[in-house]
Amino acid sequence: MNKLIVTTAVCALTLNFAFDACVSSEEAGSGRRSGAPISDQVSADSLRRLARADSLARADSLRAKRGGFTSKQDTVVASIVRKRKTSTRPIKPIERPTNPAYTVQIGAFARTKYALQSQKLAKERFPELPIFNYYEPFDKLYRVRVGKFDTRVGADSLRKAMVIQFPQDYSDCWINYMAK
Repeated sequence: MNKLIVTTAVCALTLNFAFDACVSSEEAGSGRRSGAPISDQVSADSLRRLARADSLARADSLRAKRGGFTSKQDTVVASIVRKRKTSTRPIKPIERPTNPAYTVQIGAFARTKYALQSQKLAKERFPELPIFNYYEPFDKLYRVRVGKFDTRVGADSLRKAMVIQFPQDYSDCWINYMAK
């Protein structure tokens, strides 16, 4: 038992001497030991290293919060490019009737709801003119048209009057033809 106490005391003294003989890296270069706390002896370079280590620790905690994703200044901004399938559908040739009737097309809609709304509004605004809602199966579009004229000049005068009277609604309308 005495031997154990003596061995422990010797180890404690040896460790005590070893720690007293230790010199920090800042003190090692000067060759002297001032006994002042290490925080007073920290150089600017050491402060930069400590700040960097602190910022890296914060970045690690943020990375953990974001599920492992990080960003850096030198990261290149990228986007996902989706390739469109090239259409294998043939283009429908333009078939102009031999003796066409001209009309003013006010819209082409993929949804029936919007085509019917446009047709209803046109019927309210132009009750004296025929309104057509024609479905083109090739394009899968509903084409809403106003009027039926024998000449292009008649259809153009209606288009100009519509643009003047309702510039917000019919500024993009155009002249089209249809079979009589």
